[in-house]
Amino acid sequence: MKINDTHMLNNLGLALSRVDCVQPPEPKINTQDIPGADGILDLTESLVGRTLYNNRIITMEFGRGLEKSAWPTMYSRVQSLFHGKQVKVIFDDDTEYYYSGRAAVSDYTRTQMLGTLVITVNADPYKYEMYGGLDDWLWDPFNFQTGIIRSYKNLTVSGTRDVRIIGRDKIIVPLIISNASMTVTFKGKIYNIVAGNNKIYDIEIMEGDNTLTFTGNGVISIDYRGGIL
Repeated sequence: MKINDTHMLNNLGLALSRVDCVQPPEPKINTQDIPGADGILDLTESLVGRTLYNNRIITMEFGRGLEKSAWPTMYSRVQSLFHGKQVKVIFDDDTEYYYSGRAAVSDYTRTQMLGTLVITVNADPYKYEMYGGLDDWLWDPFNFQTGIIRSYKNLTVSGTRDVRIIGRDKIIVPLIISNASMTVTFKGKIYNIVAGNNKIYDIEIMEGDNTLTFTGNGVISIDYRGGIL
């Protein structure tokens, strides 16, 4: 598995001791007791109409054999790379997605040549697609069963153009980048776009099909990256 650009086994010789280190994020459950009545009032979806989640904690224990004199250097290297840093975590059996969060290095132990350490990542509840709408799309890592081709970069608008975005679990407001003023229609409503970066908070890409209709003349790009649990 990789943390940022470092493959822990190939680059550092550190083997992951457990493969079940990613557990579901805890939902933000909001309930209220009703005096004099059975049960409770569940208000979990009342605020935004959907379930929200806390960050998920990813705990990874690594170990390897190494000469005793080399362990202080190894431990310092791991801390320099990851401790307190914002990281991307990519597992070898789930290379289409990454987890994003802040890492902490702890629980360093050593018995003669064998040493272990723990890297904990306080991660976003969702894992994100490796390739978003502005990234160069590659054939080799693409999963034809579950993957979605996202090619929303430098799209020419000459009159009217529909852009279809298949949304994932996480509701995301995309960044629309345009080189000219134009309009975009979403769910029957028309919004103005200026030259430059545009965040229109009424345009939320939800799970399933989403169509944005651009009207005008210019070139647009849409920065959207799907997230799933």
